[in-house]
Amino acid sequence: MRFTRSLVSLSLLASLAACVDTPTAATDGRLAPRRIVNGEPTGNAYANVGALIYDWWEPIGVVNGDDQWCTGTLISSTVFVTAAHCVAPPDLPAGAQLYVSFAPDLLAKNVRIIPATGYAYDPAYGHDQGNLHDLAVVFLPASATKGMTPAQLPTAGELDALAAQGALAKTLFVNVGYGSSAARTGPPRFGWNGKRNTSKSEFMGLTQVWLGLLMNTSATGEGGDCYGDSGGPKFIDGNPNRIYATVTTGDYPCRATTWDWRLDTPEARGFLANYVTLP
Repeated sequence: MRFTRSLVSLSLLASLAACVDTPTAATDGRLAPRRIVNGEPTGNAYANVGALIYDWWEPIGVVNGDDQWCTGTLISSTVFVTAAHCVAPPDLPAGAQLYVSFAPDLLAKNVRIIPATGYAYDPAYGHDQGNLHDLAVVFLPASATKGMTPAQLPTAGELDALAAQGALAKTLFVNVGYGSSAARTGPPRFGWNGKRNTSKSEFMGLTQVWLGLLMNTSATGEGGDCYGDSGGPKFIDGNPNRIYATVTTGDYPCRATTWDWRLDTPEARGFLANYVTLP
C-alpha cells in the first residue's frame, strides 16, 4: 500500500502508535506494518508470493497494480493465505471483490491480475488482541495458478521444536512482500515501487502464537517489513519453500520489530485445515 495516498492514514496513526513493540494488529490492513525495509527486488524468485489487490485507488473501476492492498502466499493450487485484517470488515465491505497478482513488478505493462472467487477469515479474529487469529484465505481458480509450486506449511509445533533445539537464536527469517519501504532516520517516510521485494530479519522471540523479529537496520544490518506487507510470508533463510508465519504488525515507523502470526500452532492449523491438507 502507498502510505502517503491512503485517505485513512491520518485517522489511524494514533491507534498504530499504541501498537508499538507489541504483538497487536493495527485497525487497517493498509497500515499494519507489513515495501520491504532495506530489501531488494526478488525478480522471479518467490514466485508463489503475490499481491492482494482491492479496487481502492483512482481511477475507481480500473483494477491495476496501484491497488495493491496486502501480500500473501499460494499454499495450494486454489488457496492464497494472508492476514485476516486485510479482508475483515470494516476495512473491506462484506463480499468485496479481491484480486491477486504474482507479478514481480505490479507497475510493469500487461501485469496479470487474477480475480478471486471468494475469501474467508478466521471467525475468532479480533476477539482477543493477545491471541488475534489474524489469518485469512483467498480462493483462486486452479487454472489461474497452473504450473506454480505452492509454498509448504510447517508441521505442528515446528517452531517450538526448533527453539527447544536452540536453532532459532541466530536464525535469519526472510521477509517477502509488495509493501512500502521506510526511512531509517528522521521523519518517517514510506516509499513504494510496486515490486515484490525481500529482506531478512533476525529472530527476537517466540510466544505461543507469535513470531517476533528484529528489523532495526542500524543495529542488525538487516531489514524488515512495512506497510502493505501485511499477510506476507516469513521463511527461514536457506529454506525458501516453507512459510512459518504471516505478517500482522510492528512499530509505526517500521524501524524496530515485526510480529508475525505463527502457522504451526493449533489456532492457525485449526483454521487452515478447513481449506488445505496439513503436513
